[in-house]
Amino acid sequence: MHIEPATPGSLVRKEEVLATFYAPELQGAQQAFLYGLNTIDRLKEQSTTPATSIESAEVSLAQYGDQLTNLGMGKTQIEEIARTRERAQQVRMVSPTTGIIIYRNIFPGQKFVQGQEFFRIADLSRIWILADVFEGEDRFLRPGLKATVTLASRNLSFEAAVSRILPLFDPESRTLKVRLEAVNPGYALRPDMFVDVEVPVQYPPSISVPADAVLDSGLRKTVFVERDEGLFEPREVVTGWRLGGRVEITGGLEAGEKIALSGTFLIDSESRMALAAAGMGTTLVQDPVSGAMVSIAKAEKAGRKTVYNGKIYYFFSDAAKAEFDAHPQKYAARPASESEPEKR
Repeated sequence: MHIEPATPGSLVRKEEVLATFYAPELQGAQQAFLYGLNTIDRLKEQSTTPATSIESAEVSLAQYGDQLTNLGMGKTQIEEIARTRERAQQVRMVSPTTGIIIYRNIFPGQKFVQGQEFFRIADLSRIWILADVFEGEDRFLRPGLKATVTLASRNLSFEAAVSRILPLFDPESRTLKVRLEAVNPGYALRPDMFVDVEVPVQYPPSISVPADAVLDSGLRKTVFVERDEGLFEPREVVTGWRLGGRVEITGGLEAGEKIALSGTFLIDSESRMALAAAGMGTTLVQDPVSGAMVSIAKAEKAGRKTVYNGKIYYFFSDAAKAEFDAHPQKYAARPASESEPEKR
């Protein structure tokens, strides 16, 4: 047996010779095959030969060819023997396709039986890419959607399409495995490689802020809204999607309001100290109009409170109080939890 230097990771072409070997039955099988070829030639030269005789000889020739195939001889080598009418000394083991060798189990002096696997070759001209996405995000990845795949180590980017195969759920990573299909230029991508996948996603218009601007205590999410130059007010917000370093704000913030983009931990600490130093008490409630958290003591001192249906409402600004007084039913109808006192 002779083995070519083709190892796992090597690129091989279709019909490329990977190894050659000798089998004791090889010469007898080739002799029978050549005899069958000569018989057909002789019968065709005789004009009186019945068609059934030629058909019978062709059936026998096909059986002789099957014997060579069973010995491991490929179609190309059998056709070569038929063309040259010369017997081969060894059987050529060739690659059935162009691809990458991903498994090899062959060595000199090896004894083997029919059906044994020597090489495993993957056609990587077209590949599958499995992308991890969080639960709920798969709704954006409809079949056929084009994505950009980037191999950072080689600064290479190319296009892929979301497959029609439904995503599989991975219980360990709590993500969905979305399959993309792509052409593999120059066989750049190999099994088990990591790539970055960028998918164009269109969200409806919304308010979003940098993720660093949201202070998440675990119990509530807060941003700091600028009320005056250098003066920031803590505002509890409700968040939605998170993407590319930004967070959607679905409640508690209006478009156009200015917020602190960094240093929120320091601002939060200073706000708490300022409340205590000013003797504002430690009770905060939510302004039913603006949604801002306001000190009861500070609102009472400024006269920014209203009694409606036996309940006291406190406001951050005179404008908010005026708005409430004009439309009390609109704001009093909000859930009671939004204006319950919060102890600090």
